[in-house]
Amino acid sequence: MAELRCGVVTCAHNKLNYCELEGIEVMGNEAQRPEQTSCGSFEPRKGESYSNDTKGISEYSNIVCHAYECEYNKAKKCHAGKISVMGSNANRSEQTECATFSKEK
Repeated sequence: MAELRCGVVTCAHNKLNYCELEGIEVMGNEAQRPEQTSCGSFEPRKGESYSNDTKGISEYSNIVCHAYECEYNKAKKCHAGKISVMGSNANRSEQTECATFSKEK
Protein backbone atom coordinates (compact mmCIF):
# COMPACT_ATOMS: atom_id res chain seq x y z
CA MET A 1 0.00 0.00 0.00
CA ALA A 2 1.12 3.54 -0.74
CA GLU A 3 1.16 6.41 1.70
CA LEU A 4 -1.60 8.70 0.46
CA ARG A 5 -1.76 12.41 1.24
CA CYS A 6 -4.83 14.29 0.04
CA GLY A 7 -4.86 18.04 -0.53
CA VAL A 8 -8.46 18.01 -1.80
CA VAL A 9 -10.11 19.59 1.24
CA THR A 10 -13.41 19.86 -0.64
CA CYS A 11 -13.71 16.05 -0.79
CA ALA A 12 -16.08 14.36 1.64
CA HIS A 13 -13.47 11.63 2.26
CA ASN A 14 -10.67 14.03 3.29
CA LYS A 15 -9.90 13.88 7.01
CA LEU A 16 -6.90 16.02 8.02
CA ASN A 17 -5.29 15.52 4.59
CA TYR A 18 -5.75 11.75 4.66
CA CYS A 19 -8.42 9.75 2.88
CA GLU A 20 -10.92 7.86 5.01
CA LEU A 21 -11.46 5.32 2.21
CA GLU A 22 -9.47 2.08 2.27
CA GLY A 23 -8.72 2.57 -1.40
CA ILE A 24 -9.06 5.11 -4.19
CA GLU A 25 -9.13 5.00 -7.97
CA VAL A 26 -6.85 7.22 -10.06
CA MET A 27 -8.24 7.94 -13.52
CA GLY A 28 -6.38 9.01 -16.66
CA ASN A 29 -6.06 6.18 -19.19
CA GLU A 30 -4.17 8.36 -21.67
CA ALA A 31 -2.58 10.82 -19.21
CA GLN A 32 0.81 12.22 -20.11
CA ARG A 33 0.97 14.78 -17.25
CA PRO A 34 -0.38 14.94 -13.66
CA GLU A 35 -3.15 17.39 -14.60
CA GLN A 36 -4.56 14.77 -16.99
CA THR A 37 -5.25 12.42 -14.07
CA SER A 38 -8.03 12.63 -11.50
CA CYS A 39 -9.27 10.95 -8.36
CA GLY A 40 -12.24 8.86 -9.42
CA SER A 41 -13.18 8.42 -5.75
CA PHE A 42 -13.74 12.17 -5.23
CA GLU A 43 -17.08 13.06 -3.68
CA PRO A 44 -17.89 16.71 -2.94
CA ARG A 45 -18.19 17.68 0.71
CA LYS A 46 -21.73 18.65 1.69
CA GLY A 47 -21.93 21.99 3.47
CA GLU A 48 -19.10 23.75 5.22
CA SER A 49 -18.15 20.94 7.60
CA TYR A 50 -14.58 19.72 7.81
CA SER A 51 -13.97 16.97 10.32
CA ASN A 52 -10.94 16.82 12.60
CA ASP A 53 -11.96 13.30 13.65
CA THR A 54 -9.10 10.91 12.88
CA LYS A 55 -10.92 7.74 13.92
CA GLY A 56 -10.94 5.20 11.11
CA ILE A 57 -8.42 6.92 8.84
CA SER A 58 -5.02 5.68 7.77
CA GLU A 59 -2.20 7.30 5.84
CA TYR A 60 -1.99 4.13 3.71
CA SER A 61 -4.38 3.25 0.94
CA ASN A 62 -4.84 0.75 -1.88
CA ILE A 63 -4.70 2.67 -5.12
CA VAL A 64 -6.18 1.29 -8.33
CA CYS A 65 -4.49 3.22 -11.12
CA HIS A 66 -5.80 3.72 -14.64
CA ALA A 67 -2.97 6.10 -15.61
CA TYR A 68 -1.29 3.48 -17.76
CA GLU A 69 1.66 5.67 -18.77
CA CYS A 70 2.69 6.34 -15.16
CA GLU A 71 5.98 4.77 -14.10
CA TYR A 72 4.40 3.68 -10.77
CA ASN A 73 1.51 1.78 -12.41
CA LYS A 74 2.11 -1.95 -12.36
CA ALA A 75 -0.91 -4.03 -13.41
CA LYS A 76 -3.30 -1.18 -12.40
CA LYS A 77 -1.81 -0.89 -8.90
CA CYS A 78 0.19 2.10 -7.70
CA HIS A 79 3.67 1.16 -6.52
CA ALA A 80 4.88 4.61 -5.47
CA GLY A 81 5.92 4.79 -1.83
CA LYS A 82 4.03 8.05 -1.33
CA ILE A 83 1.46 9.80 -3.48
CA SER A 84 -0.33 13.13 -3.29
CA VAL A 85 -3.77 13.90 -4.66
CA MET A 86 -4.33 17.61 -5.21
CA GLY A 87 -7.18 19.91 -6.18
CA SER A 88 -7.74 22.41 -3.38
CA ASN A 89 -10.98 23.95 -4.70
CA ALA A 90 -12.33 20.93 -6.60
CA ASN A 91 -16.07 20.59 -7.10
CA ARG A 92 -15.82 17.47 -9.25
CA SER A 93 -13.39 14.65 -9.93
CA GLU A 94 -11.93 16.26 -13.07
CA GLN A 95 -10.59 19.13 -10.94
CA THR A 96 -8.36 16.78 -8.93
CA GLU A 97 -5.06 15.20 -9.94
CA CYS A 98 -2.50 12.66 -8.87
CA ALA A 99 0.45 15.01 -8.30
CA THR A 100 2.82 12.03 -8.09
CA PHE A 101 2.14 10.94 -11.69
CA SER A 102 5.40 10.53 -13.57
CA LYS A 103 5.61 9.57 -17.23
CA GLU A 104 7.13 6.12 -17.69
CA LYS A 105 10.66 6.42 -19.02
